Amino acid sequence: MLARTPVVRIAVFSTIFGALTSVSACMAQGYSDPANPVDPPGRVARISVLQGDVSLEPAGTNSFSQAELNYPLTLGDRMYVDLQALSELETAGLAVRMSNGADVTLTTLTDAVAQFGLAQGSIRVSSREVPAPDGSTGVIEIDTPNGTVWVQAPGDIRIDAYPQNNTSVVTVTTGQVEIVGANLDQTVGPNQSVQLTGTNPVTAQFVGPAAPDALDQFDQSREGAYQSTVAEDSQYVSSDVIGGEDLATYGAWTPDASYGAVWYPRSVAVDWVPYHNGRWVYIPPWGWTWVEAEPWGFAPFHYGRWVNLGGRWGWIPGPPPSVFGRPIRPVYSPALVAFVGGSGFGVTAWFPLGPGEAFVPWYATSTAYVNRVNVTNIYSRNAVQVRAGLANRTTNLYGSNTSNIVYANRNAGITAVNQSDFAAGRSVARSQPVRMDANLRQQLNQAPVAVRPTAAPIATGVARAPARALPPVQARPQLPTRSTEVHGTSAAPINRNLPGGDRIIAPAPIAPQPRTNTPPANNPQPRPYAPPAAATPEPRVNQPAPVVTTPRVNDTPRPEATPRQVEPEVRQREMPQQQPQQPPRQQPQAQPAPQQQAPRTQPAPAHPAPPKPAEPEKKEPPK
Repeated sequence: MLARTPVVRIAVFSTIFGALTSVSACMAQGYSDPANPVDPPGRVARISVLQGDVSLEPAGTNSFSQAELNYPLTLGDRMYVDLQALSELETAGLAVRMSNGADVTLTTLTDAVAQFGLAQGSIRVSSREVPAPDGSTGVIEIDTPNGTVWVQAPGDIRIDAYPQNNTSVVTVTTGQVEIVGANLDQTVGPNQSVQLTGTNPVTAQFVGPAAPDALDQFDQSREGAYQSTVAEDSQYVSSDVIGGEDLATYGAWTPDASYGAVWYPRSVAVDWVPYHNGRWVYIPPWGWTWVEAEPWGFAPFHYGRWVNLGGRWGWIPGPPPSVFGRPIRPVYSPALVAFVGGSGFGVTAWFPLGPGEAFVPWYATSTAYVNRVNVTNIYSRNAVQVRAGLANRTTNLYGSNTSNIVYANRNAGITAVNQSDFAAGRSVARSQPVRMDANLRQQLNQAPVAVRPTAAPIATGVARAPARALPPVQARPQLPTRSTEVHGTSAAPINRNLPGGDRIIAPAPIAPQPRTNTPPANNPQPRPYAPPAAATPEPRVNQPAPVVTTPRVNDTPRPEATPRQVEPEVRQREMPQQQPQQPPRQQPQAQPAPQQQAPRTQPAPAHPAPPKPAEPEKKEPPK
């Protein structure tokens, strides 16, 4: 058992200890600097894979739309992945793969905390590491209807949530997790599965692993693709550059005397320019954010700078890891561009920033943030200069004056759309064509560079297209969360001197539960389980009760363009060689209660079971 003790829900904590409310609010806002609470988080998540019908409900809205590749995700964003669909979201050091009607909300995402809520369906969480800015270990938390899962050691885990049956199953393939709920605090290690039932109290039992399904195969495929490219890309970019693992697949690195290693994309048109094949959306707290359409189009549009060498566009990352002996954590930017035009032109135009050119944020930030977002995304081999930029919190080293600057990419890389199309979030390709004749180009080249576009957004998170699949419950889920003890984050520390503290919750007596497998002798048993009082061996349930499957709703033909509600499917996954089922244990002087049907049958473990003794005659215990 780890040192962490069970804690109770944030709602309960805030009622008893009002001082914790401000801590949770600070974490939810994603403050990256306690001295400068206006700063946005230094990282986001992105939608990295879409297969099938996947829907997105951005924070601050109450409607779903079709999810979009490379869309940046932040706290409050919600995704729904249809029954047969597959999707992946990733952030620094972490990937969440979803299927089987997964309803996932990104509850918190700061520089050191990644917290997700799983209301239903199945997810695979592959974690490598989530370091905090100060070098300590970050926090990965997944909240389910039945309890909270903390990742204690990086690895690969699976979580299945069945709210209609009030159960969840946590399976650890590699790594280690801690499961916390009412009267439960259990560490689970590799090759173990635990089924959780109820909420207060939560009962738990070890179960055998289920046969692999499409989500497991998708997880292995994506993890293999990551491992095959990360070794090459990590030579040039930090592992915290979201989407950096795509670069080796879709382009090539070329050494350059002035800019170090330059990445050139493959298979682009001759007249291709950066920040052209995509659209603008409005995502708080950053505001206007670029969404690139290419599958590799995340890292080169939110980190680094672009350069045009000999008529060919190449991307330059920030300080190389080799300069410092370790990667420099980059700060995410919504788009590294400068704007021109405005109301007097009728169009909004922009161009990519070139090497060494300062990015001036169009959203509220501190001076320290301006220094960090620039120094971590501008190529430099001067370690002293980079460290000075990271440490300076009072003096803006990059300035905010955009006049009298000769921008390298202004002539070759400018793109323009009508202001109405820009405000509506339409892609450049679908916007009304803007004739970039010599007269307009000359006007834009002579116009002052603007800090921000003048167009006002029509809506937050402008939808690309209506959703084709909707969750059964469209209201935003309210999941029980726990008061996470955050180490190394910018959130204020939890007050340990409050009356009662948060180290209470003695487990209530809970009757022993039958298990489907026997963990190794050195593995701690779930805290609620009391050992059998009698010395007589109790019968083991090698197989849970058969699952009654519900009809598959999505087998019925449906109009493609009409949003639909899908009842979550409770399917029995294929199991190898099921053994005969044993009856449940009978309590003394009582008739056996009918067994509840499990939502997901877990087969017995692969290791051979000892010979079963003959069924003993049931007798009344001596009085």
